[in-house]
Amino acid sequence: MKVSKLFAVTTTLILLTLVPVAIAQQALTSLSANAKGQGTLTIGREEMKIHSVVVQLKEDGTGEIILVTDFTLFVNCTWTAPADLTKGIDLKVTGGATASGATGSGKLLLKSDGKSITNLSMQGSSNFSKRKIKVDFVAE
Repeated sequence: MKVSKLFAVTTTLILLTLVPVAIAQQALTSLSANAKGQGTLTIGREEMKIHSVVVQLKEDGTGEIILVTDFTLFVNCTWTAPADLTKGIDLKVTGGATASGATGSGKLLLKSDGKSITNLSMQGSSNFSKRKIKVDFVAE
């Protein structure tokens, strides 16, 4: 009986110390991911097919998104991740997308592994011409 009580207390203490560590490891601090799939990039009236996406989110809250169409387009952003990653990572477009830059917002959804892209959507406008920009991408 003493052995089983000691075992139960020891097991409980170990679990209580490991659970906060496991929860802390789930918080997203950076991300480097790419995905092939299908999507569209719309700039004004022009529409291009997106073949793949590369996302680099840095620990300092900045990032870069690369959209691969018939050419490669770079988008600068800032990002914030909620505690529950199933709600998606919020993106704020801060530059790139056009020669004069762009502003806008978007959402990056990840698979349950927290490392693979499922979906990317962004909307905004170019800084100079004010043309609307829209990105819709779904990974394979």
